[in-house]
Amino acid sequence: MTTTLETVEFESKALGRTAQMKVLTPQDDSRRYPVLYMQHGLGDTHDTFFWRTKLQQYAADMEMIIVTPDAGESWFCNDTRPDGLAWEDHIASEVVDFIDANFATIAGRRGRGLAGFSMGGYGAMMVAFRHADRFAAVCTQAGSFAFGHELRDDRPQRSEFMMAVAPPGGKYDLFVLADVLAAEKSDLAIRFDVGTSDHLIDANRKFHTQLERAGIPHEYEEVDGGHQWVYVDRQLPKTLAFIAGNLAKAES
Repeated sequence: MTTTLETVEFESKALGRTAQMKVLTPQDDSRRYPVLYMQHGLGDTHDTFFWRTKLQQYAADMEMIIVTPDAGESWFCNDTRPDGLAWEDHIASEVVDFIDANFATIAGRRGRGLAGFSMGGYGAMMVAFRHADRFAAVCTQAGSFAFGHELRDDRPQRSEFMMAVAPPGGKYDLFVLADVLAAEKSDLAIRFDVGTSDHLIDANRKFHTQLERAGIPHEYEEVDGGHQWVYVDRQLPKTLAFIAGNLAKAES
């Protein structure tokens, strides 16, 4: 299937500035498609998935729209400090509403999924958990799940930001959000994987244990690899297949 990749901009009220994203669409506009929102890692941008991986090639045979919003180094959280930006509102609401209004989407929960790597893995999981009424599936690679839950002595600047925006035990703590999701009895489809040589493997194992303890069904996989784009690229077909298998199919 032929796809079209474009850079899309719109004026964001949540950010008070122009927002950017990449949008990959099937060229057949006679059908409506589910949408996968993919979140980038720390230091990356809305472009990174497309020049670091073969995402466009992998998606060529899938009837799905793929959107990669830009989120800076925000960790996808609303920063309530003076001059802080409402990134969660932007990603979970504004971007989704804009895509639904301007592309041939299956608008609604059954047509939306999330994915991400590293910081974006945390962001995808957090947004999915906090907005399970808007998204039906989430799949991440090497998610930085300790953010919002545990301070890191080796990253003082990150710890300072976390304490100001996402302190442990708060609304952005995935381990707390797991208990909330369990109480809601959500049917959110969840999958995450991590490399056996990745420095984030302990956080992923702890999160896996937390989901088991909370009784939340999910898929978890540890495979050979480290915190590298070659790992992400190798796992992307599994991500796309999982998301596609848990969203509505394209429809006329």
